[in-house]
Amino acid sequence: MPNRRRFIRQNLLASLSLPFVPNALQAKPTTRPLLHQKLEEALYAHVVADAMGGSVENFVPEQTKIQFSDWDFTQFLPPTAKKDIETGKGKGNGRTTDDTLNLEAMMGCYVRHRDHLDAYAYADVFIQEITEKKVWIAEKGEMLTPNDRPLWWPERYVYNRLAINNIEPRYGGMGNWINEGFQGVMLPVGAVNAGDPWRAYREATAFGTAHTESFGVEAAGVNAAAYATAFGAQSTIDDVLKTALLVAKDGTKRALADVLDATRPTDTLDEFVRKTRLAVLPYLQLAPDHLRKDNLETPKMMREGTNIARPSRIACVENLPIAFAALKWGNGDYFRTLKAGIFYGLDAETIAAVATSLLCAITGKALVPDGLKKQVDAVNRRNYAQTAETFFAAVKTIYALDKERLAGREEVL
Repeated sequence: MPNRRRFIRQNLLASLSLPFVPNALQAKPTTRPLLHQKLEEALYAHVVADAMGGSVENFVPEQTKIQFSDWDFTQFLPPTAKKDIETGKGKGNGRTTDDTLNLEAMMGCYVRHRDHLDAYAYADVFIQEITEKKVWIAEKGEMLTPNDRPLWWPERYVYNRLAINNIEPRYGGMGNWINEGFQGVMLPVGAVNAGDPWRAYREATAFGTAHTESFGVEAAGVNAAAYATAFGAQSTIDDVLKTALLVAKDGTKRALADVLDATRPTDTLDEFVRKTRLAVLPYLQLAPDHLRKDNLETPKMMREGTNIARPSRIACVENLPIAFAALKWGNGDYFRTLKAGIFYGLDAETIAAVATSLLCAITGKALVPDGLKKQVDAVNRRNYAQTAETFFAAVKTIYALDKERLAGREEVL
């Protein structure tokens, strides 16, 4: 009788695809798949850096250094804008920005679509994610759809083009301001294509044409490929940097090569900021008179009669090479990598988010302090571990579809 019970139990568990454990009292929790571990830590790194850097967004390095040179980065930076301090809303104290809202929308696309994405998926699914689902937005202190937050103008431009003007999705991004944001939320594309950087590049660029154009699409493709490599089983920082250089085209490739060449992990933080900024300046579409100035602040587009944010074969999104430089300069140290992004200034939160999440995707280790994880969950009324788990389920579904497709190719080959 005991043998019969054992036989029935084994077969029942097998039919449910559950592991058979001879003695339940000796059962141990199963180890999560490596990609799940990497994904959760990378997601926390991304949202923590976004929440850390939001209050100093658009600061020049000198401003950040004056106010926060001695800051303990196990605590979130406080608000810096007067109205944010007075109201207890806005940016600071762990509240995330639109970067995280767009990252959540990207993951939501895969959860809804359960397959790879292209420009038509952007028009059909991403637009739904930002317009139909209300979420708690801590910087506003209320439940809103991301589009009603409102998202920044370039994100709303695409909504108008696709949802109102009914533009063909592959042309949706034409005419948009080529900006820093879209390339910064490619983590999900890399995770879905973990270990396959070329496919990640193609998916990001196919999806990206609905949002932006030219070197904005290129930046998204390079970041997606880098994440795909980072999420691989035995990835290293060097592997990720090599992948980025391999897939990059035109000005993005040149800028990345020059900035990485100027990056030395042995440099001080001040030297890192100064050298990388000087290396990237020629690719930022600035007029020659600005390139000759000592002041390194990028002029605002509306105030300059230049070609800033317009299509170009020689320009580059500034954040992309700087994030990879921060990854290289940090040399595997979480706090060094985080500080490199924050103290670079300008779009600091996006730079730090990409650099630190790439690092965590590479290592898969718990690098982000637990206190920051708990606070970013609490302040933003989220459970990012659960978000990662839900998204990982979608990744597995897409992988299963890929295996079926590959089996079909194998049969004919």
